[in-house]
Amino acid sequence: MLNVVVLTTGPLLTLDEAKQHLRIDHDDDDELVTTYADAAVLSCLSHCNRQLVPQGAEPAFRAAALLTLGSIYNSRELVITGTIVALNPTVEALLRPYRIIRI
Repeated sequence: MLNVVVLTTGPLLTLDEAKQHLRIDHDDDDELVTTYADAAVLSCLSHCNRQLVPQGAEPAFRAAALLTLGSIYNSRELVITGTIVALNPTVEALLRPYRIIRI
């Protein structure tokens, strides 16, 4: 089970959901997938300036976290220098309605 609990009912993603999204059918990378999935969930929450997923927003946050997880997992060996990495436009669109902008 993933370590980031964002709902009173449990984690936003399960390890099985994360592995299914990444199309991983072995257990060799379970620890890595769990770490990356936790980071993806925290990234989505951080982008929205939230500590918890708003009630009713679970599908949007789950989809955004899975897309972010895919980017992290597939780019884990990528080294970027001198470039700003933008948020996936689909993730941004999914999370935009739930983002709290602090002034």
